[in-house]
Amino acid sequence: MRLNKLELLALASQPDHKYEKQGVLLLRERTEGFFRRNELETERWFRLCGNLLFYLKTPDHWSEPVGVIVLENHCVSIDSSRDASSICFRFQISFQSGGGGYNFAALSEAERASWVAVLSTASFSNIKAKVERLKNELSHKIAQQSARNTHKQPSPSTQQLKAAGYVKDVSETPLCEISLSCDNLLCDSHGRAPTAKIVVHTKNSPAGQWFKYACTEMAERSSNPVFLATVTFRASDGVTESSEARFTVYDVRERITSTAIVIGQLSCLIGSLKAIDRVRLPIRSPDNSTRHVGFLTIVVWNLKREERSSTESTPCRLNPYENPGSNQYAASASLAFSHRRTQSLPPRLYCKLKVPLQTNFGLLFSHPFIQSYRFHSGLGGDIYVHEIMAESRLSYLFPQQLLSVWIAEEKELLQEMIGLGDLREPWHAVRSEMIQRHLWLINLYTQARVSLATHKGSCNFKPSSTKADTTYEFVPLNLHLQRMWVQNESLHKSGFHDTITVGAFTAYAQGYDLGGLVKMLQRFKTELVPSERGHKKTTPSPNKVILTYDSVQGIKRLRREIVERMQVIMKLAKERKTHGMHRYVDEIYQRCHLLLSICDHSLIEEAFYFLEHNKLTLPTCQAYEYDNVETGEIQELHQQNSNSVDEGIETPNSPYRFVVDVTDSGSTVEMTKQSEDKTPDSGLGIEEIVKSFLDSPSSNYYRPSEEPEPWDLTQLNIEASMISLNSKVLMLCGMGVDIQHRSLSRRTEQRQASTLDRRSTSDMAYHSLEMHELGSRQSAGVQVTHTRTASMPVDNNNRTSHLTCTSDPNTATDWSDELRSSVKKLRLATDGLLKTCRLAHSIFRLQEPSEKSKLALALKYRRDVCFSHALTSLVTGLMGRLWCRKPDPTFLYILTKLGPLVSFHSFLTYYSHEAEMFNDMIVAVEDLRTVEFIMVMGGGDEGCPPLPKVHGSRSALKVILPVPEAVFSMLALDKNWSSSFVITPVFFNVGINEQATLAERLGNFMEPQERSNLDNFARLNEYYRRFCKQMFPAKYASKRGQDDGQNLDKLLDKMHAELLSKKKKNVAIIHLSSQISRALMGLRYTSCKSGKDRTSMSVTLEQIQILSEDYDLAEHEFQSALDATRSEGCRRENTLKNIGQRKYAFNHLQVLSLPKKYRPPAGTFGNVQT
Repeated sequence: MRLNKLELLALASQPDHKYEKQGVLLLRERTEGFFRRNELETERWFRLCGNLLFYLKTPDHWSEPVGVIVLENHCVSIDSSRDASSICFRFQISFQSGGGGYNFAALSEAERASWVAVLSTASFSNIKAKVERLKNELSHKIAQQSARNTHKQPSPSTQQLKAAGYVKDVSETPLCEISLSCDNLLCDSHGRAPTAKIVVHTKNSPAGQWFKYACTEMAERSSNPVFLATVTFRASDGVTESSEARFTVYDVRERITSTAIVIGQLSCLIGSLKAIDRVRLPIRSPDNSTRHVGFLTIVVWNLKREERSSTESTPCRLNPYENPGSNQYAASASLAFSHRRTQSLPPRLYCKLKVPLQTNFGLLFSHPFIQSYRFHSGLGGDIYVHEIMAESRLSYLFPQQLLSVWIAEEKELLQEMIGLGDLREPWHAVRSEMIQRHLWLINLYTQARVSLATHKGSCNFKPSSTKADTTYEFVPLNLHLQRMWVQNESLHKSGFHDTITVGAFTAYAQGYDLGGLVKMLQRFKTELVPSERGHKKTTPSPNKVILTYDSVQGIKRLRREIVERMQVIMKLAKERKTHGMHRYVDEIYQRCHLLLSICDHSLIEEAFYFLEHNKLTLPTCQAYEYDNVETGEIQELHQQNSNSVDEGIETPNSPYRFVVDVTDSGSTVEMTKQSEDKTPDSGLGIEEIVKSFLDSPSSNYYRPSEEPEPWDLTQLNIEASMISLNSKVLMLCGMGVDIQHRSLSRRTEQRQASTLDRRSTSDMAYHSLEMHELGSRQSAGVQVTHTRTASMPVDNNNRTSHLTCTSDPNTATDWSDELRSSVKKLRLATDGLLKTCRLAHSIFRLQEPSEKSKLALALKYRRDVCFSHALTSLVTGLMGRLWCRKPDPTFLYILTKLGPLVSFHSFLTYYSHEAEMFNDMIVAVEDLRTVEFIMVMGGGDEGCPPLPKVHGSRSALKVILPVPEAVFSMLALDKNWSSSFVITPVFFNVGINEQATLAERLGNFMEPQERSNLDNFARLNEYYRRFCKQMFPAKYASKRGQDDGQNLDKLLDKMHAELLSKKKKNVAIIHLSSQISRALMGLRYTSCKSGKDRTSMSVTLEQIQILSEDYDLAEHEFQSALDATRSEGCRRENTLKNIGQRKYAFNHLQVLSLPKKYRPPAGTFGNVQT
């Protein structure tokens, strides 16, 4: 039989205090000789550990172990037979199995009785029964105490008493903050110094129970430990000045199991601590209150709230050279100053310590957890650190905005497909299949939005243990703000340092059978799926669907901009103001020119050809009289909104919103909400769904009964409407002559003659009547919805004759009546262009192979999930920077002139599933480049966060960011600043776990990661070049150091060299990238698979590196400060929130595979479920 010899040797060689009993016994052993067998009694040193009885080679306790006896199913008995000549007292151990027993002898009867009593209860079953009995006794005592407390009326302070850490207001002024250190602590029996740790308990009444309030980190093997983690007493925790605090000093004997023994303790009132600056108290032994085991030094700070006049870079402080005799000095004499913590520090630092002011923090973040530290600096002072971790309130709110946008876009695609009408087989079956896919995605997104809207959990983040849950798959994983406030008065320097920690932007719940987004995109672009149908069809080019989709989105954007400018013109006309009116007409002209060139004429003709040969003519009985219904509804709509220009198009992103009169905002929001709620039910049939869409009037889609308008005629309608609008604006502006017009399209004149020849006589009469109405002043005329509506093209030489048909503008009461007809016709013409492009897009989507269409659906679904994670995290960082910190003019200047740099750091390994997560993150971060952010002044309601709004489509998304009034007023100071910006994202990834070691040894697994890092470095370098070209004003440039440019050049060169070196687990890339990002005032994001373990190691290391590089942290304290933040800081609490244990999810093998600076301290990690 083989045993784990090394583990048994280690168990038998522990310190003396870990054994239940040890001493010298005589063991009778058999010795086999060559001729006979003898039994001898050998004196040995015995040790009992649990149910294992070890015996050593000699009677000395330092000798090596030679054997072990497992005490299970055994019986201990006393041997009454005794020789008169023997001085030993014998006993024996026998086993129920019938095997040979062991005979022992003690040197005294009392020693024998003690060994027999201990060995009799040393079995595992007895130990387990004893533990259960103690548990029951403890539960019984707790129940009795609870029953007694129910008959008493507890004080309010007792009810509110809770542990330190979680606060409601991060800017709350505490009662006091204390820093602890010990000296002359007693060593153990072997002369080894203790591993000290202090636990603070509080109680509010003498008869109350002690409640664990806070604790310090462990100081390894030191009789004079100085603890870096401080204890802050806050009134929100239920602590008052009359509360009593007890300080218990422990000697931690085993880090993994947290086994510790009490060295000593002392207690005092918090009010008495607040009245002093520094005190040294004796620590009394727990068993003998008169014996001292060391001394405890308590340094007290009474903090004040930061004044609003101070800034992050210039904290409020007193002048150390103030005249002591002045009144100002006497008034400030009551303020608290920081004091030395060791004899090597100066006796007093003449500075006022403050609690940083963080306004609006509670609007955007919840459940903040705070841990404070005092570190030593190299200049003989202290570094005051506040570490804050908080959950984002936008985690479940912002994805709802994205889902609403995507649902609306899917409904548009569904209406496009329904508008094709009945087609010949097999296209009718393909159309039904695509409608089913759109309905599936709409219902899926609707259910996800409902789940997010009904979320009522106590936390505002998604734990890593639920990452496979599909209910909240659009919510980013473990999204938190990690903030550090630092103040070093020796350097007269302070500031905030933020990092957003989040899990990987990946669709974990969908699995990785199809690979990540990069592989899916490559497959979608390159794979040619053969047709499975038995008919002959022409497979469209892979770019046709993309080209027509881009055309649709471009037309929608340009049409919205045209409508915005028409609203401004109508507003100016209503107020009879001509200044700037013609400039808006020129802008409309430019956008109309882009409208006619944005779509390829050949694609439209190809789509019309397909529709002509494959569309079935609807019978008269199935026509539902679409034209009559639509015309009547639109007439009623126009009569109700005769003064409105933009029917059906919201313009929340308009740069001219300050002159737009929004009169029906409430009704518009209500109509939008009602339209969002009307989601197709998956239980309905295709015919019912088609009819429900056809019954809703819309001018943006062709109906099955309508004949598509010829492309040439659409262009002529736009040109004629633009000419008419320009002529009327010239007349209102009082300009007697017309400006020289350019043709909107180069082929207009060539197509004009052929188009006129194709018209029928009735069409010519119709257009002549329309041109007559063009000069009319009737504002309540019926808007014609016929698809072939157009204006008669007017020759340049005869255009002025149409200006004389209206009355004198000076006699007109409302100038907007003169323009309304031309504005409506231009709007109808742009609607016809959009409908034609939508029709072409739906036809090319219909011609895609079935397998490729399914892949496109899966790709869209996965990409939306990953993009939701990325954009929600990005918006959280931007809102936290704009709302929860003081306005920084330099940052706002960069934000509006250049756009912020957003640096994403990840520690995924390009191996197994994490390789697919890496692919997802690449695409998600890259998609952020297409998002436009627009800042508007706004504020959150009471109890509700200021929620950003999302508009647009997947290809052109706009996020409306509400900003505080202070920030918006700074934007208004300079008219050259723009309120909109786009970001420059960079993404660097370095694998550091054991899978990275395996991937590096297997071969070229890391090449995609290296290529991605080099590509992002090129983008970072290009951003820095643009940053250097910015001419910062003197008031902003003065805040930046003169040597910043040279330092950044050196950092970029060094980073480039590290990228080319191809070192294994080269974490220097991450360190250099974070330094560059901070120097460029960028936003920082750190992630790994769950945003918990490797992320915590990286964030804590970056925080200590900031202290070392920017705040002069002492070199000898770097590692101890790093261990303190990892053992007692916010990131340890993050593990508890995610998995229910204060353990990082590393085993010993994984810890050894991590880089040295990324290894957690002993006792803080374990093999737990992530």
